[in-house]
Amino acid sequence: MKNVLRISALLTAALMVFIMIGCGSDDTDKDKDTTAPTLLSTTPATGATIAANGTVSMVFSEAMKEVTVAGAAGTVALAGDGKSAVWTPTGEIPVGSTTLTINGSDKAGNALAAATVALTVKVADKEAPKIDDANSSPANGASAVDPASVTKIVVTFTETMSEAKLDSFEPKDAKVDSKFDGDKTLNISFLGGYKLSNEMEIIATVSGKDGAGNALTTTKYTFTTMKKEE
Repeated sequence: MKNVLRISALLTAALMVFIMIGCGSDDTDKDKDTTAPTLLSTTPATGATIAANGTVSMVFSEAMKEVTVAGAAGTVALAGDGKSAVWTPTGEIPVGSTTLTINGSDKAGNALAAATVALTVKVADKEAPKIDDANSSPANGASAVDPASVTKIVVTFTETMSEAKLDSFEPKDAKVDSKFDGDKTLNISFLGGYKLSNEMEIIATVSGKDGAGNALTTTKYTFTTMKKEE
């Protein structure tokens, strides 16, 4: 009788372990990422023009483990968060037209649905971008600017940039934030209710490069506010 009870207890214990393992497997399967990543956008977009030495920026729906580009020789650099990447050609893309095919997989191994980007290739861009003085707001180099009219600063460039950032800002006590729009402008906003006053000199030091990798040549954006009324 004791043997029968012992065997019954062992079978019950084994059954419980089996059930627990089974439940654990269900939870694991439930949490597993089975969603395929998608390509959200490219810059330039399909149908656009690219310089023979231009780069292609890609944005994905989730973090990628790897990204490959076929159709022209080049290399791919993934961003730290894995959600964007930049393809840089090896040498120059032949002038005319090209179609790039983008493949890859996310961190769970789900394959990216192959996407193509058809581009018209023009001669290589060797001209460095600059700050577009007149189209910046306030204009670069402006004087006697009414401080009450400046709620944010827009630094505009002479061509589409692949990256642009704010390196430093004066006055030093100003708390600011900057955001590149992915095209031609860098927007600088004030934080904590900070407002400009009279007789101030604003100096923003910026850096960046265009889609062909040419570095920004003018990096100082400045303006001064109007004098106090006497």
